[in-house]
Amino acid sequence: MNARNIVRSFRAPLLSALVITLELGFPALARAEGDGDAAETAAARTLAIDGVKLAQADRCSEAVDKLERAEKLKHSPIVLRHLGECQVKVGRWVEGSESLRKLLREPLPENATPTLSQAYESAAATLRDVKPRIPTMKIVLTAPSDAHFTVRVDGKEVADSVVGVALPTDPGDHEIEATAPGFLKASSSLKLAPSASSFVTLELVRDPSARPEPKPEAAALAPLAAQSEATPATAPVEAPRSQGSNTSKVLGYVSYAVAAGGLGVGIAFGTSARHDEKALATACPNHVCPESERETLDFAKTKGIISTVGFAVAGAGVTLGTILLVSSSSSSGSAASHGAPRTAARPPVRAQAKVGLGSIALAGEF
Repeated sequence: MNARNIVRSFRAPLLSALVITLELGFPALARAEGDGDAAETAAARTLAIDGVKLAQADRCSEAVDKLERAEKLKHSPIVLRHLGECQVKVGRWVEGSESLRKLLREPLPENATPTLSQAYESAAATLRDVKPRIPTMKIVLTAPSDAHFTVRVDGKEVADSVVGVALPTDPGDHEIEATAPGFLKASSSLKLAPSASSFVTLELVRDPSARPEPKPEAAALAPLAAQSEATPATAPVEAPRSQGSNTSKVLGYVSYAVAAGGLGVGIAFGTSARHDEKALATACPNHVCPESERETLDFAKTKGIISTVGFAVAGAGVTLGTILLVSSSSSSGSAASHGAPRTAARPPVRAQAKVGLGSIALAGEF
């Protein structure tokens, strides 16, 4: 090896390291040191330089880890470009294409360096090459409506919404499984080739040995049922009082008051009419009254009529009051003995009032 080649062999790594340091000593990281954690910035720079060197040496399996950690600490377009390209090279096409898309969504700065411009161009070219070759997989799951299933691809849980949708997937071998409480696990293996579109059909079948889960309503009522069985009720439940019986009692007492008033009127006018009758007996022999006693006779008859009406009102009031009070007592007794077997039917109440001049009689059957 001549001297020129020796110098070139030493100069290439030195220039590469210098370019990486200048591009990663990047304005974003340089500014971050002033307002962020300097230790994180220094760690991100070290990881980025080592990762880019490994990527340039085509040792992507080693570079991915360093580049991922560097990008998490401090974002850099250069790191993201090498990360995406290395992810594609190691077979992680879906992640790699997303990393490259993230880079290309960032606008290229107006004063971008040639290395940064090249990073954008390289990322766009890699994405154009890998995008149409990413295979897709559609998971078709057959399960009852009450199955709360979980779907995993290569042991990693995926969202339920991807079921039945063409899911971009890396090429190679894959294990797909679906599980649900009370059901047997359903699984399938699949090998995807570049640009392929495949289906995976899974069916969840109930596990015959699994105990059925109680319904939410039954589970909530179970403690109450157990408590009621353990502690039987011994105290009688008081039946609500009937409002109608109270009203009947009030009306019954009012009827008695009206009867008392009618009785007083009947007695007063009846007594006065009897006095007039005795006086007329003397003045009217043989029940023939002279014209001079005509007014006294008419007045006596009027008193008798008023007395009769008073006694009639008293009889009606007593009858009505008795009926109302008896009916209210029947209603209260029925409410108090609610649920108890009846031993005998209560006979109907019958009341009859007989009213005469100056007298009243009340007869009833109970």
